[in-house]
Amino acid sequence: MSKKELTKRYALFLLSVLINGFGIAVITFAHVGTTPISSSNYVLSLHCGLTLGQFTFLFNVLLIISQYLMLNKQERKEQIWNIILQVPITVPFCLAIDLGMTVLHSLLPTDLAYIFNLCLLISGTCILAFGITLAVIADVSMVSGEYFVKIVAQKTHKEFGVIKTIFDVSLVILAVILSLIFTGFTQIEGVREGTVIGALCVGPLVRVFLPRLKWISIYLKDKNSVPNQTPTAHFCNVITIAREYGCGGRIIGKMIAQKLGYEFYDTNLIELIAKESGFSEQTVSKNEEMDSALLYEMIMQDYTVPLNKSMSRQDMLYVASSKVIRNIASKHNCVIVGRCADYILKDNPNCYNVFLFADTDKKLDFCLKEYHEAHDVAFEKMQQIDKRRAEHYLHYTGKNIKDPHNYQLCVDVGTLGLNNSCDLICDLAKTKLNPSKSA
Repeated sequence: MSKKELTKRYALFLLSVLINGFGIAVITFAHVGTTPISSSNYVLSLHCGLTLGQFTFLFNVLLIISQYLMLNKQERKEQIWNIILQVPITVPFCLAIDLGMTVLHSLLPTDLAYIFNLCLLISGTCILAFGITLAVIADVSMVSGEYFVKIVAQKTHKEFGVIKTIFDVSLVILAVILSLIFTGFTQIEGVREGTVIGALCVGPLVRVFLPRLKWISIYLKDKNSVPNQTPTAHFCNVITIAREYGCGGRIIGKMIAQKLGYEFYDTNLIELIAKESGFSEQTVSKNEEMDSALLYEMIMQDYTVPLNKSMSRQDMLYVASSKVIRNIASKHNCVIVGRCADYILKDNPNCYNVFLFADTDKKLDFCLKEYHEAHDVAFEKMQQIDKRRAEHYLHYTGKNIKDPHNYQLCVDVGTLGLNNSCDLICDLAKTKLNPSKSA
């Protein structure tokens, strides 16, 4: 990374820190609870003579010291600059909180109607999520709370999202205990519906913002920098198939593989992914189920730090899938169904990407004949699975799975049928793929 790009990234990260501080100020000023990580500091600020920003600074310093103490001698040498860098990050963050509170107190009355408080809460949550998204895109550092969680997760061998949830809940419980002590067990301060809303909504909002703001990454890159010279990867011919549910993607994929003499990969990838990731085949298969994976991501996966700093189970499986797919593509000609293979192999000049679609009625008829599913069952599965696939594709690629620009060919299977679709894909793929690499 060039100095110019690094400077841009740190400037963006500093901007994100200031936005985050102001977002916390807006949420706190709404008087319907504050963020989980700020709840204890807010209660202390009400009774101990220091501002919320000042207590936040002291709390972050405590976290920084704790990080240092948790690391062994070798780890301290490796991560010392990451720890030291948190101090200058903490200062503007805390100043932004206090400045935001001061500005809001000067502009707005403190006795706003409840509906206006809710509007402030929603606005502050969106501001905070936007700032966090910019920090994720900058991808140069982490605030003290996130880095503390990262080290604890590494030491305990637990997922980042799980430790983050425990950390936030612990701070909320501490805030409740402190408020009860300070008020003589008469009321709870700083923890209300706003705390719950903030805890549940910030992560998903970042999940919504992130793919839509990835264009900022293009601006951050230094176009004049010379990329590192790495050996060109060897790729065989690959046909990837993305599809809507009920289009017969697996059947057509097998037909193409048989006709061209290629290897075929779909559910048989599970065994390879399990070996690569270290998870059992049952775990890999379970996490590919559409009904449970999204709920798991929404609750336990943390979207407020870069992917490589908060590897959830879903992320680890995606990374493992990517390695397996690239390894397969380097060894033999193949057809791969789903799993973002078109994006993973985007640097493969011998890759032909296909998207299969059809009218709803045609897909329902296919499900009835091939899967023996009733129309109402098939329709519900179609809605759920297509939505899940689109969300997964958007999260990991930043693109719309139905965007025709992602593919060399989009096929209406409902109109052409399975056999004609197979023939069309094979014929057109041959014109694109390198003949010297054909089977």
